[in-house]
Amino acid sequence: MCGIVGFQMFKKTNNHRKKLDCLVNSLIHRGPDSSGVWIDKQKKIFLGHTRLSIIDLSQRGNQPMQSLDGRYVIVFNGEIYNYQILKKELTLKYDAKFRTETDTEVLLELISLVGLKKTLERLEGMFAFALWDKKNNSFHLVRDRFGEKPLFYFLDNDYFVFSSELKSIKKFFQKSYLQINGLSCNLFSCLGYIPAPLTIYKKTFKVLPSEILTIRNGNVILKEKYWDAKKVKESSVFLDHQKIDSLLENSVKKMMIADVEVGCFLSGGIDSSLVASLMQKNSIDKIKTFTIGFKEKQYDESTNAKKIANYLGTDHHELIVSMDDLINNIENVNEIYDEPFGDSSFLPTEIVCKLARKYLKVVLSGDGGDEIFLGYNRYILSKKIQTFNKLFPEKMRIILQSLLQKTPSGIFDYLSIPFQKRIGIHGFSHKIQKFSNLLSFRDSDDFYKKLNLIDNFQLDFIDKHLIFDNCKDLVKSTQINDIKYYLPNDILVKVDRASMSNSLEVRSPFLDPVLVNEVFKIPSETKMQGDNLKYLLKHSLQKYLPRELFERPKMGFAIPLENWLNKKKVILLFDEVFNNTEWEKLSFDSVRIKNIWKNYKKFRKHTPTTIWNYAVAGLWLKSN
Repeated sequence: MCGIVGFQMFKKTNNHRKKLDCLVNSLIHRGPDSSGVWIDKQKKIFLGHTRLSIIDLSQRGNQPMQSLDGRYVIVFNGEIYNYQILKKELTLKYDAKFRTETDTEVLLELISLVGLKKTLERLEGMFAFALWDKKNNSFHLVRDRFGEKPLFYFLDNDYFVFSSELKSIKKFFQKSYLQINGLSCNLFSCLGYIPAPLTIYKKTFKVLPSEILTIRNGNVILKEKYWDAKKVKESSVFLDHQKIDSLLENSVKKMMIADVEVGCFLSGGIDSSLVASLMQKNSIDKIKTFTIGFKEKQYDESTNAKKIANYLGTDHHELIVSMDDLINNIENVNEIYDEPFGDSSFLPTEIVCKLARKYLKVVLSGDGGDEIFLGYNRYILSKKIQTFNKLFPEKMRIILQSLLQKTPSGIFDYLSIPFQKRIGIHGFSHKIQKFSNLLSFRDSDDFYKKLNLIDNFQLDFIDKHLIFDNCKDLVKSTQINDIKYYLPNDILVKVDRASMSNSLEVRSPFLDPVLVNEVFKIPSETKMQGDNLKYLLKHSLQKYLPRELFERPKMGFAIPLENWLNKKKVILLFDEVFNNTEWEKLSFDSVRIKNIWKNYKKFRKHTPTTIWNYAVAGLWLKSN
């Protein structure tokens, strides 16, 4: 895994090399093993790379790298899991020659021989790369199908700049050059993340997942998608569990390929338990597994992870922290994430990444299991709310909606305390808010907006400025929107930044394109089996673990925000943030935001998630 950066100048300026070195240094945490640059002074093109050595640890694998025919130069971040198969094909069919053992060189030669789009259709991996085509004088910016690896770019009449992280683009310019995007800020207040292609800054964008973006002479000349989840057709063929089991195992096996040791996150849930089981099955030695636990027993899942590790016989490592330890790291969000990011589970994620990095460079995770195999409670809700709205007349639903929205959120959180551990309902007030919103929805686009809305006040705004995927099957449309929006903009952002800030590579077997294409052919009702979420994964996992070890309510890395917001340290910090932030710079109404915090402290009027989201935005502004 690596960091990539580069720029092209369209005006005269000095200190190009010094600027490039500065940008490369800003990404050392993504690739501490080596770095390199490539410069074309005539074209004013400057490329930089930092490397975390995983495959071919020798210096021959360093980047930027040129194709053998000299046409292409690439800076590549990621892993191509089927590169050995592709290399063999190139050798047999084209008599291709290779100087290294890297997947990067295989990618370059495949592009040279068959073209970019055909190459991307063959790749199985996670990646983001910039490809300079000397013949056509154009850049191609590309991301993997699901957006596991990030790629940002800035473009105006004077500069084209790209990087794995926004911090490098910020370093390229003087502070006053980048202007905050008010649209992005308001969308953040709605969703807790800034959806691609937008970023927190104007003229600065994210390349979309599965997108090829071509830039020539400072202009975007083509945007093209090479894969779309929605276009995978469902099939009513007989469900072949053996085939799914085989694809799952093959995905894990190819992601274990590395020239360094590979470990596994183990939370104790279904996804990570299955990955750990398949890894241990295919490893001669004990694999290393990692989990984080909490001193507060009502939030601790580490005992379950330990039981599973003991059953599988892994070399298990755990770190037990307190919720107060996490509170002390709140402001770390601004060091790791370059724009406001509202997912509070980034705190334990960063800690477990730090733990794993003490022992190795690569781990496998269960990310993507919920989205691909239908693991979120929202999929059950999607089915039930549609039935509920048909059974109960609109007037009755409006009365219930009004009652729920007028009840202080703190009451719901208080009532849920005895059941949080047993049925996994942290943030109950936020769930009640979602339910009340969903008592009236127009279509699946409107449903997804109301399902994910954090600040109810912003409902009209999100309705005007964002359009989600729309189809008749509410479960299917929710899943597609999770894959297009929630997965790449929240889950994968959290994991990439938390892991790479610790120079750790995280691989996700459930996002293997071969596996995903096959699973997407299976109808939603077959994957869910009534209200039985992740039916396919549970069926596979029972071959390796007794059901009592994994049949539990979904917890994840839940953070008890409602408890945190009662602690004196947090109250003092948030008093400072809410009362002394120049909210207008984020296009927020200062009086309204201050009143949100005031009303929460007095009446628990708003959800803890709403408070957290604005606090994170305020903390980001103060540090930027």
